[in-house]
Amino acid sequence: MSPDYIDPTKSVFPLTNYSQSVDQWILAGADPTATIIDAATQQRYFAALKSQYFGMGDDGHSPWNPVFVGKLLAAGVESTRDWGINAYLGAARQSWGQNFRTHDDAWKNAVRDNAAVDIDNGYHAANRGIALRETLVRVLPTDDPAYNDPRKAGEGYPFDNLQMSSVRPGTPVYTLTVSRDHRWRYVVSPDVTGWVHYEDIAQAREPFVNSWVKMASEHLGAATRQPVSIFDDNVFHFTVRIGTILPFRSAKSGVTEVAIPVSDATGHAQIAWYADQDQAFAPMPLAMNRTNLAMLVRSLVNRPYGWGNYNFYNDCSAELRSLLIPFGILMPRNSLAQIQATSRTVDLGKADVETRLDYLVKNGKPFTTLIHIPGHIMMYIGNTTVNGQTVPMTYQDVWGLRPKDADGRSIIGGSVFFPLMKSYPENSNLQSLAGKAKFEVGFIE
Repeated sequence: MSPDYIDPTKSVFPLTNYSQSVDQWILAGADPTATIIDAATQQRYFAALKSQYFGMGDDGHSPWNPVFVGKLLAAGVESTRDWGINAYLGAARQSWGQNFRTHDDAWKNAVRDNAAVDIDNGYHAANRGIALRETLVRVLPTDDPAYNDPRKAGEGYPFDNLQMSSVRPGTPVYTLTVSRDHRWRYVVSPDVTGWVHYEDIAQAREPFVNSWVKMASEHLGAATRQPVSIFDDNVFHFTVRIGTILPFRSAKSGVTEVAIPVSDATGHAQIAWYADQDQAFAPMPLAMNRTNLAMLVRSLVNRPYGWGNYNFYNDCSAELRSLLIPFGILMPRNSLAQIQATSRTVDLGKADVETRLDYLVKNGKPFTTLIHIPGHIMMYIGNTTVNGQTVPMTYQDVWGLRPKDADGRSIIGGSVFFPLMKSYPENSNLQSLAGKAKFEVGFIE
């Protein structure tokens, strides 16, 4: 049996012909220190990021901001919670668990009952919190997956419909309600609303919030490599991944100290300081040039695909979001919102594949051009030559390619450098990512 055979609907795409060298695709043939986005533009994006996380004024969007949370509550957040209940627990809805068996009514009723709790429409300062560690965000208060029919291509693992995203350590949140079993909190974070494990959040009282916001406004740092274990005095706190942002200070010893949230015995957040001996953090915004991009991508490339941050891996939008945060650029959490958040978009949905590829070759700006197709987003990084033709090169986190005339997947399953072409010599029957019904190009400017 061929080693790339999985089942009749799945195979493994061979990446042998496409180098995964960070140096080749990011550093070669260009000034590694040349500015990609100027400092003034970065500062504009960085101000928006800080507003999203820590903004406390009338225009601030922090989950700690009473004005912002009050607006959310007035608009009605029950619909977001009820959407998950209606979408996945209805009598007609069929989903599969990890044991390849469908969820029965008893399972549905138990999850529905656990989620059937009231959301208080009044703002309460005591509901403010901070993530003590990276925590997975779920559509419903259960760790159980809910897959579509795993016998079909593109379904089953890793596409758990209940897995939404993750919240990094040190992220401000606001608890909207708590599940009946008190194992879950339904929280608002800077970019996602969903259920997280109760113990992953500590309550952030007013003095803590004021101190954390002040420190973040003065010195905010971003993780520049991963994974990094944060521990001291033989106590493990959390794992840092790229996309984590924390306040920092310079100690008398000259070593940067990073602020980390810890919980006291009563569940209230306290500030501790971690000596960053390994220089895993850098001041934000990091200068956006090829040297720094290469540093970040070395920690990201070739990691497994993680739908909705499953197992704390990235999917397509989480990959780009993580990569851009150290530069002060905060992208939304899903692919459609990300292309809509770019400064300028060009819709090439009516153009043929050759026109789309030609447009990217001639007009794409490496590392600040995003390409959106249905359910997927990728970053243009330049051009390359394949079989004598100039084609756009991308960096993306992708599950796989579809055959043109069959129900199947040729699985890539991770973050890779990958060209956009009309067809792939490894298998001409695979549909090009540039051949989808929808094709949008967005520019970060």
